[in-house]
Amino acid sequence: MSDDEAQGPYRVVDDPVEPTAEPIGEIVLDGTAVSLRPGETVAAAMLAAGRVGWDGGRGAVFCGIGVCYGCLVTVNDMPSIRACRYVARPSDVVTTARHGGTR
Repeated sequence: MSDDEAQGPYRVVDDPVEPTAEPIGEIVLDGTAVSLRPGETVAAAMLAAGRVGWDGGRGAVFCGIGVCYGCLVTVNDMPSIRACRYVARPSDVVTTARHGGTR
C-alpha cells in the first residue's frame, strides 16, 4: 500500500497551506482572546480554538462557503457577518448569539 493510499481518499497529502504559520495576533471571541493565523476566517479561528457550535449549540459552520448562513456572528458591532467568509483581522471583536451577538 502506498503512502497516498494509507492516507485515505479524502486526506490532503500535499497541503500548500502552512499549518505551522505563526500567529499574527488575536481576535476577541466572546470576551476570550483567540490566536489568529494569516488568512484565517473568523470561522477557522473559532474552530481552531475548539468552538464548534456558537449559538447555544445550533449555529456552526455547515456549508463553509457562505450559502447557508449558519455561522452568523457579530464582528466589531456589525451584526449578521458570515464567519466562514469574513477574513479576521487582529483585534476584531467577535460575539456569538450565545453571548448577545445578533444572528
